[in-house]
Amino acid sequence: MPVQQPTSQMSLVERELEIVLAIDRVRDTAQGSEALFAGIVSVLADRFGADLCHLHVLSRETGALELKAMSERGPALSVDMNRLLSLAQSAMRGEGVVALRLEAAQMDLPYDLHVATIPVVMVDPLGVVLVARASRPFDADEIKLLQAAEGQIDSAVIQSYTWHDLAQRNRELETLYRVDHLRDQNLTFDDMLNRVLQELCAVVNAEAGAVMLYNYAGRRLEMRAVAPQDFLRLASNEALVKHAADEALERAEMICLGTPCTVMCVPLILQDEIIGVLGAVRHESQGFTSDERRLLQAIVSQMDTAIFEGLERGRLRRVLGRSLDPRVMERLLANPNVEILKGERLVLSVLYADLRGSTSLAEHLNPDILVEFMNDYLARMATVVLDYRGTLDKFVGDEVMALFGAPFPEPDHALRSVQTGLAMQAAFSELATQWQVRGIQAGGLGVGIATGELIAGEFGCEQRTDYTVIGRAANLGARICAGARAGQVLISQATYDLVKDHVEVEPIPGQVFKGIDHQVTVYHVTRLAESV
Repeated sequence: MPVQQPTSQMSLVERELEIVLAIDRVRDTAQGSEALFAGIVSVLADRFGADLCHLHVLSRETGALELKAMSERGPALSVDMNRLLSLAQSAMRGEGVVALRLEAAQMDLPYDLHVATIPVVMVDPLGVVLVARASRPFDADEIKLLQAAEGQIDSAVIQSYTWHDLAQRNRELETLYRVDHLRDQNLTFDDMLNRVLQELCAVVNAEAGAVMLYNYAGRRLEMRAVAPQDFLRLASNEALVKHAADEALERAEMICLGTPCTVMCVPLILQDEIIGVLGAVRHESQGFTSDERRLLQAIVSQMDTAIFEGLERGRLRRVLGRSLDPRVMERLLANPNVEILKGERLVLSVLYADLRGSTSLAEHLNPDILVEFMNDYLARMATVVLDYRGTLDKFVGDEVMALFGAPFPEPDHALRSVQTGLAMQAAFSELATQWQVRGIQAGGLGVGIATGELIAGEFGCEQRTDYTVIGRAANLGARICAGARAGQVLISQATYDLVKDHVEVEPIPGQVFKGIDHQVTVYHVTRLAESV
């Protein structure tokens, strides 16, 4: 037969089971850490008739005890909170539940206060519980009950950590989603920066946010956006933000600075290229929490790419905006490619169109009329180039230079260049007829086209850059154009090899061009073949 336990022992076991189940029910039903800790404190206060119950948890960030929940049910206890905190800190250094009595004279109370301190430990210290009541001390059974409760409280603290981490991760994901949504709204670059700063300030409870972009020419950070806009009117604010930003950039890591403002700045660096710094400011001495710092990092993880893309779009518009058809420009902006401007070796076709007799026109025409004529001529030639998806490289006086096959590769770049040359001759014929009515005898148009391997990219200096090409084929195209008579479209051998099935030509052998040490055959394109 099983040995019967004493009635008193069975009673204690049942009471231990009861308090364990009560705390377990709180863990199962509480919605969040705040409700969890409040429920545990309520259970302890009920079971031990406590006048006062505090639950402190160690901060994982600072290591300091933080009061998470409290219950005060008895007569008004004007207990010094610092004294209770001191008791809690002492309990953290002890082992097991300790019951002690605070004499009335010591606490300036009309009665003695009996306090049980319960360190909450799971391998490492997690926190401490204080249970206090007037007049009645804790007996041995109650000490055991508190020890049983601690076995559930430690798991509850770990559970609160998990909840907090999941909630923080959800906040990070929600933040990433909102920032990514801003990127998808096709906002202007400045509008995007301002909207992101508003999101930043809301998420990390910041009073102000700032975006500084790095100027490579001046080797310095420049303020690009700030919210609210009047924040930097105070010189002290501006100086502190810039100091933190410079330090973040120098150390290539997040920087947090304190009094008088709390500032955190994160460098924006993508593929080892410095973009700038994103910063947040708060007028509070305790600074930003680790959770808020992680949220800022989450925003930066989206913003470095977004800002880089925005800067590249602006750069592409600046360099290529007048050289490409708007439809081609939008296609390029939809898939920004940094390598396009950095330079690449391509096989493409280059076209030159030069007005014959322009010097004579300049000598005899009224300047206003000459400018009007030249603008009309260049506008029509540019329109033809763009219509055939060419890139308008530049105007050199009355000469038009165009590229085919860059910045977008075009498998039929040679044919497009020839089609453009013929269309330019037709457009010029119409132009000449219209201006002849006004008494102006326009000279003819000569067109030269060459195909070959060229280096295409952004060339120039900080003050002025152009997207253009460098290479032998570009020089050859210019030489062929110079040799073309009015009305002719002349093409190089390499161009002809690519289009010979689509054009009708007259070969012109034995051409001698400056800088070329052998005779060259060029081809006069008379028309497109019927199949084109």
